[in-house]
Amino acid sequence: MKMKNFRRAALLIVLVLAVFLLPVRFTEGKERGEFARGPAAGGLGSQGEGKGMVKEEEAALSAGLERHWAWGATKSLVEAGIGGEELKAALQLPGELDRPVTPLEWNAYVARAVGEEPGCGKTGDTRYWLYVYTADEGNGVRSLVTRGYAAAGLAKVGDMYGFIPGTGRPLLYLKRFKDWQTLDERYTGPCEELVAAGILAGYPDGTLRPGAPLTRGEAAALLKSWLEYREKVQSEERGRL
Repeated sequence: MKMKNFRRAALLIVLVLAVFLLPVRFTEGKERGEFARGPAAGGLGSQGEGKGMVKEEEAALSAGLERHWAWGATKSLVEAGIGGEELKAALQLPGELDRPVTPLEWNAYVARAVGEEPGCGKTGDTRYWLYVYTADEGNGVRSLVTRGYAAAGLAKVGDMYGFIPGTGRPLLYLKRFKDWQTLDERYTGPCEELVAAGILAGYPDGTLRPGAPLTRGEAAALLKSWLEYREKVQSEERGRL
């Protein structure tokens, strides 16, 4: 009898302890769960902050890229569908606007600017001459596009489309540049026409640097100026009709 009473008392004590201790343990477990989620949430918060930092860095990078002198011209060509993937990348990656343009890139820019497909085309057709003036070297694709070659080629394309006169005038405008005599004799006449039209400009130190590689930024600026001149001439012609 005593043993039964003792067991009942012990059982009662266990039940009482269970009633009081279980909520405490549950609460502790809940608090631990919140605490465990805390760092996870903090981790998400940190990730969010990380994303915020990435966005800030991207914004800073974008702002830095936009300060490049050729940013506006490049963006204009890309928006017009002229630049292609190379110029799109140049708007997003540092250093790309100062990278030399390849001959096939330059051919693609100029061809698209006049509504043609890039490439060499068939002998004698428009694409053929565009290729000759932008990428051809007589025995294959050029290895390098220089400023002088690019400018002379644009002048010839402009002559082909009737808005830049052919060569023949005395050299007046080209002689403004200190190093004009370093220009290949084949390019002096065409470059004279581009300088006279205000399309081709030199560097702040008064040089033209015709033998220097044409960068993507310079290519964009030169082509944009060329397109603006074409529009000006065509607008004047429409006004006379």
